[in-house]
Amino acid sequence: MPQFDMIVIPPEAAEGHDVVEHVKGSPAREGGGDESYRCGGCKTKLLSNVAHHDAHGVIVHCGKCGKYNTEPHHHHH
Repeated sequence: MPQFDMIVIPPEAAEGHDVVEHVKGSPAREGGGDESYRCGGCKTKLLSNVAHHDAHGVIVHCGKCGKYNTEPHHHHH
């Protein structure tokens, strides 16, 4: 089961995108695949056992450390 660390982006980079709000204590999304994604800041699991297309281009706001994360396969400036 692949596990990836997400890439932390500045909050302004998240503006205008659909942001998934993560709440501390449980993954923001769970199920449908075999990939897990962790916060690039505090390593909290944000997406658990999701399919790749469920993580593609997603921005997740970590409920534990407050950082904004994007998935590593799709990093753009």
